[in-house]
Amino acid sequence: MVHGEPAGAGDDSVAGTSRMSASAVPWLPLLGLALVGAVLGYLAKYPCRFGEGWVNGTQFQYGCYSDVFPLYFRDELDAGVRPYLDRALEYPVLTGVLMYLLAGAVSWLPDPMARGLGYFDATAAVLGLCLAGVVLGTGYLAGRRGRDPFDRRAAIAAGAFVALTPPALLTAFINWDLLAVAMATAGLVAQAQGRHGWAGVWIGLAVAAKFYPVLFLGPLLVLALRDLLRERNTGTLRAFGRTLGCAALAWGAVNLPVYLAAPEGWATFFRFSQERGADWGSVYYLLGLADLLPNPDLELLNRLGTGVLLLACVGVALLGLLARRRPPLEQLVFLVVAAFLVTNKVWSPQFVLWLLPLAALAWPRTVRPAPALAVYGLWQLAEIGYILGVWQYLLFVTQPAGATAAGIGAGTYAVLSLGRLSTLVMMCVLIVVDCRRNGDSRP
Repeated sequence: MVHGEPAGAGDDSVAGTSRMSASAVPWLPLLGLALVGAVLGYLAKYPCRFGEGWVNGTQFQYGCYSDVFPLYFRDELDAGVRPYLDRALEYPVLTGVLMYLLAGAVSWLPDPMARGLGYFDATAAVLGLCLAGVVLGTGYLAGRRGRDPFDRRAAIAAGAFVALTPPALLTAFINWDLLAVAMATAGLVAQAQGRHGWAGVWIGLAVAAKFYPVLFLGPLLVLALRDLLRERNTGTLRAFGRTLGCAALAWGAVNLPVYLAAPEGWATFFRFSQERGADWGSVYYLLGLADLLPNPDLELLNRLGTGVLLLACVGVALLGLLARRRPPLEQLVFLVVAAFLVTNKVWSPQFVLWLLPLAALAWPRTVRPAPALAVYGLWQLAEIGYILGVWQYLLFVTQPAGATAAGIGAGTYAVLSLGRLSTLVMMCVLIVVDCRRNGDSRP
């Protein structure tokens, strides 16, 4: 968790601060935390990776589901099919490229099953490196925001929160999200160091892997406008322009070649996002279970989600502009990402990975530790409950007709979903309260 507030709009305002902070970072302990987290996350998939859970249908029973193994065969990566060019893929370009490269790396293995399992192993290894990047970046940002020149305890606590909390271990290798999370974290590090161009490059690349980091640009603009309106400081606005421009260039450099070579394949991600209905975990799916929103019109669903998200973003913008003290960037980013999850048509279990580093860095400055720890703890417990519960619910809804009842029904699943929703809202309320206060009331 993080204490204190950054000086000078999140940039190093004193020459040499970045060097001094970097030299004090406990890199090896943070790397150790990341390694332990990656190994434990891999072992969480043990019943499927070594017990044939992905083959014999027990993946939901043992909670070891992963998209990586089945999509290797579904998308014909085992046959050397090229994403976008030969077959449409519903993932952004950098994720598709990673999938293809890793499939090529295991093509020498002797049979399809060995290649599929090797593909999962290779993917887990790369995502483990991404986890290391997230832990190092989060630890660095947490420690440099302490009261001392660098707070090693805060750095290690933040790194442990990202790497070792049960939601992280249970979801690390469900999908390829850690790729985007690592690059988004690198963007926050570059922004904190005043390297606004590099911040834009990393954010643009992150958006090319998973679209959610585009939300980072809103809080950056809000804080730049705050500095302009309150201090007549145009520097942060110019810096935002560099970040935005470099983000657009980086995203375009990755996407343009694929678009020119296969426009239909490239557009599949955007089309799929528009055309999919209310999916697992979303508020709209829960409303459907309660017959409050049965079979919603897709256009209505898209408009409703977009409209509510925009209203939430306006609220976050007003908070950033009107708060008595300048809110930390990560707090505003956490709020907009949380708003996106709450209003989105899909809320997959692994999306908690988007929030973990932001939550570590959004630790409240003006709220005493006990209530903050209570809210964080309730949120984590609710995430654990949902992650374990969603597999049992999928076991229930996918069992053949006439089979012995297994898993949990819609009622229990709804309770777990509401628990996740309500505790995330509590997190947002905690952060909003902290943003609206002035000073630091911690002992």
